[in-house]
Amino acid sequence: MSEPLIADLSLSREFQREQDRRAAVRLDHQELQILADKLICDWYANQAVIDRAFRHIGELQVQLALAAARPARRQPEPRHFQWARDLLGRKD
Repeated sequence: MSEPLIADLSLSREFQREQDRRAAVRLDHQELQILADKLICDWYANQAVIDRAFRHIGELQVQLALAAARPARRQPEPRHFQWARDLLGRKD
C-alpha cells in the first residue's frame, strides 16, 4: 500500500468519517443521488482551489527566480576611481 499524500486524520476526524460512512449505507436511492451530486460539486470546487494554489506557487517561483537573476550593481566608472585617487592624494 502506498503512503498517503495527506497526513493521517485525527482520531475525532476518523470517528466522524466512520459515522458518515455507516450513515451512507442507510441512505435510499434518492438520498444517494443527492449526496453524489453534492460530492461531485465539492470535488470540482476543491480542484479549483488546488489549481489556484498551484498557479500562485508557480508565480512565486518565477518571482523568486527573477529576483535571483537580477544583475549585480554596475561597476564604478573610471571617473569614480579618479575621484578616490584625488581624495586619497594618490598620483597612480
